[in-house]
Amino acid sequence: MPSMETLERLAYATKLNPGWLGFGLPLSSIAPQITITPGYDATAMVEDLLMLLNGSSCVVDDVYKYVDPLGAYEWRSMLRQPGLASLVADVPIVDLVHILGPELVDEPSDVIAVGCGTAEREMKLVGKLLDRSRRDIRLILLDISLSLLGVAVQDADQFSRNHGVPVLALLGDFHRLPDYSHLLTPDHPRRRIFTMFGYTFANLDNEVQFLRRSLSWVNGGDYLILDLPAASTDSADPAEIRKRDPGLAHRRGAEWRNSAFQFLMGPIRRYMDGVLDWKVTTELDQSSCLIPGSYAVVHKALVTLKSGAKKQFVVGYSKRYQIDKLEKHMESEGWHLLQGLHYGPENKFLVAVFKRHAPKPKVKVKRKSI
Repeated sequence: MPSMETLERLAYATKLNPGWLGFGLPLSSIAPQITITPGYDATAMVEDLLMLLNGSSCVVDDVYKYVDPLGAYEWRSMLRQPGLASLVADVPIVDLVHILGPELVDEPSDVIAVGCGTAEREMKLVGKLLDRSRRDIRLILLDISLSLLGVAVQDADQFSRNHGVPVLALLGDFHRLPDYSHLLTPDHPRRRIFTMFGYTFANLDNEVQFLRRSLSWVNGGDYLILDLPAASTDSADPAEIRKRDPGLAHRRGAEWRNSAFQFLMGPIRRYMDGVLDWKVTTELDQSSCLIPGSYAVVHKALVTLKSGAKKQFVVGYSKRYQIDKLEKHMESEGWHLLQGLHYGPENKFLVAVFKRHAPKPKVKVKRKSI
């Protein structure tokens, strides 16, 4: 599985079309193609889910919601609700371009959309970067859902034609990024901009281990854009947090809650036999959050079976962050904050742009002569 860079260089050396050389495409076609990454196995994921649901309790990870075509459909339906649609549109893409523009100058760059979904924001970001200054930019889409990535590829086809941007789509688990990092590693210097829109980082069970394991191979000088819910208060008092956080104070409309809970309960509704009734409750979690100043909103489902037995599952998990404390922790992980921007109603959301530290040069110790 050669990288895009290797394909381009081979095609240039042999004077062949890269699409034809890599994928056997007709010379007239420049449509993005989906490449399956090593280790991707949707059937194994379903087997894992069924085993989890057989237990009396477990965490139903988000991956099981997006891999399922019906789950992907429910997620897209939820995004069409006016409140959430306007929030997605509020992401300050233009401000991100103002931050990245002076950093990138005219360097060749790859935008790597981690957990891209349908990739609307990622394509908008690349389009705005191109508007600011013509530069060599490639777009790499990565998602675990074939349904969502398929939509992204169809939209990226036209985007690629309009802007002349090469697009590569990868179907895979971003927790296993090091297994196929060669697909994302250019043969000559290119700046890489990793994006995680849609609160993907905040939904991770352990975001610190994600940084250390999945992004440990990232080069110094690369960038990471995180789209996150912001903490509603600096206070650590549980009562104050419950009062101020919209997800805990039940200030969201019934339509939004019903749609969200249907999506969160999707794997249980579709794959568990004998379900009589279910109820979702929302709780505050301060004890399991690793980054100082953060807390989590947890959705738990109590499922009653026709047999009378009851099971409890964690079906949703979303952390909130204080930008100053997040900055301090990310610095310790090797990521320097360039800028954090709040957006959305009451500034309840933020995007933060980080830059990877360059590795420190090794100091050679001179041996004493004998």
